[in-house]
Amino acid sequence: MSIPQTIIDIPVICSHHGIDQLVMCPGSRNAPLTLAFARYSKITARVISDERSAGYIALGISQSLNRPVVLLSTSGTAALNFGPSIAEAFYQQIPLLVLTADRPPEWIDHNDGQSVRQTNVFQNHTKKSFQLPVDVAHKDAKWHAQRIINEAILTSTSGIPGPVHINVPFREPLYPADGFKWQYSKRVPVVKRSFTVRNLDHGQWDM
Repeated sequence: MSIPQTIIDIPVICSHHGIDQLVMCPGSRNAPLTLAFARYSKITARVISDERSAGYIALGISQSLNRPVVLLSTSGTAALNFGPSIAEAFYQQIPLLVLTADRPPEWIDHNDGQSVRQTNVFQNHTKKSFQLPVDVAHKDAKWHAQRIINEAILTSTSGIPGPVHINVPFREPLYPADGFKWQYSKRVPVVKRSFTVRNLDHGQWDM
């Protein structure tokens, strides 16, 4: 089994939206995303071992650049350590794209190690929370996952900027099989924000 192409292409979608900075924390469950971002040359990756520190570093980079920064963690209580920096970003109106790897849903509340309830875990201090489908083999699920990534990025910068959270469940194996050919898609669906004209012309005013 290999890493789904949908996961591999997440950095590509981010790059198309102007995101070029990533702060990630080492782990096992987030290995597919870590590999996807680390191998993508258009995004600069910083590896920080402490999640609480990583959150504030990402916040500072985003504040300096005035655009979203990806913040990536593994599953379990590691992800919860992003809480303080996410709250800070929420009240300072700083855009962050927070990606947390997670156990698959069948292992939650099953006494499996480091399987905490991560769905909507930051909902009180994010603009919106998203959950990626655990199985993206079907074309509709693939489209759904790609739509979520686009929507999350747009949400982080639309209106009042702020952090958004995407929880990404993974089933094992978490690493590519021997001989796996790593390749990013040349074309990915990218949703851009459209702006409407709110002014009425003279003819409309006279009606």
